[in-house]
Amino acid sequence: MTARAGALARAEHRRRGPLARLRGRSGGSVDSLLLAVVRIVTLSSTLANTMILSHTLSLSDYGTYAQGVLVVALCSDIVVLGQLDAVNYFFNKNGQGRIARRYVNTCFLIQATVGAAAALILVVGSGRIGAYFGNPGLSGLVGYLALRPMLTNMTGMFQVLIVAIGRARAIAARNLAFTALKFLAVLVTALVTSDIALLFAMLLALDVASVVWFWNCFRRWGHLVRPTWPRWFRLRQILSFCLPMGVYVGTSSLMRQTGALVIGMNEPTGRYAIYANTSTVLPLDVISLSFLTVIIPVLTRYIGAGERRRALTLLRHYLSVGYHTTVTLAVACFAAAPELIRVLFGADYLPGYTVFSLHLALAAVRFAGMSLVLSAAGRTRTLMAVSLAALAANAALSAGLYAAIGFVGPALASVTVNVAMTAVLLHLSLRELSGTWRQAFDPTGLGRYLLVAVLALAAGLLARLVLDRIGAPVVLTAVVVVAAVAGLIVVLTRSQLAASLRAINAMA
Repeated sequence: MTARAGALARAEHRRRGPLARLRGRSGGSVDSLLLAVVRIVTLSSTLANTMILSHTLSLSDYGTYAQGVLVVALCSDIVVLGQLDAVNYFFNKNGQGRIARRYVNTCFLIQATVGAAAALILVVGSGRIGAYFGNPGLSGLVGYLALRPMLTNMTGMFQVLIVAIGRARAIAARNLAFTALKFLAVLVTALVTSDIALLFAMLLALDVASVVWFWNCFRRWGHLVRPTWPRWFRLRQILSFCLPMGVYVGTSSLMRQTGALVIGMNEPTGRYAIYANTSTVLPLDVISLSFLTVIIPVLTRYIGAGERRRALTLLRHYLSVGYHTTVTLAVACFAAAPELIRVLFGADYLPGYTVFSLHLALAAVRFAGMSLVLSAAGRTRTLMAVSLAALAANAALSAGLYAAIGFVGPALASVTVNVAMTAVLLHLSLRELSGTWRQAFDPTGLGRYLLVAVLALAAGLLARLVLDRIGAPVVLTAVVVVAAVAGLIVVLTRSQLAASLRAINAMA
């Protein structure tokens, strides 16, 4: 190594900082746990916002807020058109230089054009949106919502780019600051005004500020984003790359929200509020998702190199971590479901107990519903076909079960279809790796885990009954039961979990 090269290496070593240097030595498991801690902080803030609004707003007002959130979430996923994948692919493929910036500018032009068109459609159709939900008050709020899908997607695109240039710590700082500001906006709404319009206006202003802040940071780091009219060949390249994933993301989002759309069309706003909160899929997969983030490049590299056996081994250990963490938390929450509803949302939401319990089952299996293997193998058409079939099945089943059994029907349909889709995606992924279910899940280890989980659940239900009989506070009951059930499962299955953690740490 030359003296100049050594100096540059030392400078880069100092620039990365102690945390980055630690992560460079730590391995995939430690990296994943660090990511999980950061994600838990963000998700905790989001959950706190929901708790505050649920406890302070009426069912009707909270229902209006939840309907607005649904409109923004659906439109964001529909109009993103795979641009998050596109900016990452073309920016890194073209060396992050002048040509790469032209591709990025084109991606932002596409998002700005589609996002503005979507905003116009929302504003023009605001009356129909209110009529669909049977809530005239929602129509007057659409103006505050119309631009948020585009702004949300642009924020995501900037985050992908900033990670690509090695400035991820800037994202952490921004997320912390804007999370605090959103929490402040919720507090103002809950404790001072109870004005949903003001809350949406503040959230819109924060979205604008977020995009401007990211744009300015990216400009200062030498990468000015300036949407300009593209050349046809570049536009065609981008669209041919991103549209298949765009269809998959859009249809998957519609599938997840089909139950909420059926309830919104057929039930009063207050009942929609109950369904919206109790059908929220709790972030029980926060640990497994952080592991997935770390193993994505490793798994992709194995598949690209044709090392399918190593990819299958890594996938098996990821699935083991997934059910040892995600299913454990789901079982613990089920043992104290009524208390959790009262703590998270309030007693008014207890009629949604069955919906809440069903969605705990959905949260338990989310870690296994991955598209990573198929996308890495170039099977995007397969992903589109699966998501389109699931969307059609969920729409038909949700409408049918609502007509048959009412309020709980769409939840049962959504859980059934999502679990089936998870099984199909995992089956196709295993087949792509020339593997079997037996190779993905150790039968002995899984059987032992399930036995422990059932016994821990029974103990948790008994503990909840005892605490209820002695008049223990709701919060204390929820904390004790959840912690006891989860802790018991982890302690009794710790050797299996530790083995998978060590394996991932060695491979990633």
